[in-house]
Amino acid sequence: MKKIFFIFLCINICLAEVLPAQNQDEKSNNDVQKKSAKIIDAIAITVNGDPITLYQIKDMEEKSKLDRQKTIDKLIAEKIKIQEIKRLNIHIDDARIEQEIDNIAKHNGLDHDSFLSALMRQGINFTQYRNQLKEQIETQELLRNVLLSDINTTGETQMRNYYNKNQKEFNRPKEVEVIRYVSKDAQALQKAVSNPMMKITKVEKGEEKISIETLNPQIAQIFIQGDKNTFTPILNAGDGNFVAFYIKDKIGEVRIPFEQAKNFIAQKLAEENQDRVLEEYFEKIRVKAKINFIRN
Repeated sequence: MKKIFFIFLCINICLAEVLPAQNQDEKSNNDVQKKSAKIIDAIAITVNGDPITLYQIKDMEEKSKLDRQKTIDKLIAEKIKIQEIKRLNIHIDDARIEQEIDNIAKHNGLDHDSFLSALMRQGINFTQYRNQLKEQIETQELLRNVLLSDINTTGETQMRNYYNKNQKEFNRPKEVEVIRYVSKDAQALQKAVSNPMMKITKVEKGEEKISIETLNPQIAQIFIQGDKNTFTPILNAGDGNFVAFYIKDKIGEVRIPFEQAKNFIAQKLAEENQDRVLEEYFEKIRVKAKINFIRN
């Protein structure tokens, strides 16, 4: 019994000597990890006081496969873009995003739920898709602000040149003759649009003339751009109704004044020259920005 007790005592003594050393090593490793984390999260650059961390630089560098300087330039441009969106009070609320999702769904002949199901089948994360869509809309609004800005005389000149060179785009009919298809069932309406000669239950039809001047600009543009003998996209008519129009004929012709066409032209130019417009705009702002390089 004494021998066993002696062995047990020896083991405890050995553990007492080893454990402090192990604990010391673990503490040392934890300190190193904490220091590494601090280095990774450390602020590398500030742009008008807003930070860019070493981790952000490293992460984008790996994902984009750009060299370090181009990565830094891209992060600075993104930071300036966010600041400009905030400065110009560009706010995209949930309703605007949902409306855009509905528009995309309808252009693909789907209702909201069917579109979400299609995204899931393709392995697309809806939250990420929604965030990307919000960023795209913010960018479009920023570009529109850039082109419509009073101080941006180049943008005004570009828009007027486009208007003068593409006047046919701004000729619109006074009226359109249409067949209206209405239903509370989006899938039934889509079936009717795909098979116009077939009588589909739950879908009502009626002929009418519509004055373009009475429509809001977005809806008017659908009829202006739509060809005769074609259907418009399926639209949300409110109160649970969906509607599509078969364009039979366009009657009369008037030219949209430049002032009314500016928003459309700004959108068109923004889409065609997005990268160049943003690059030039951000470069001008970057010259005035307070950019501090703290560490590499």
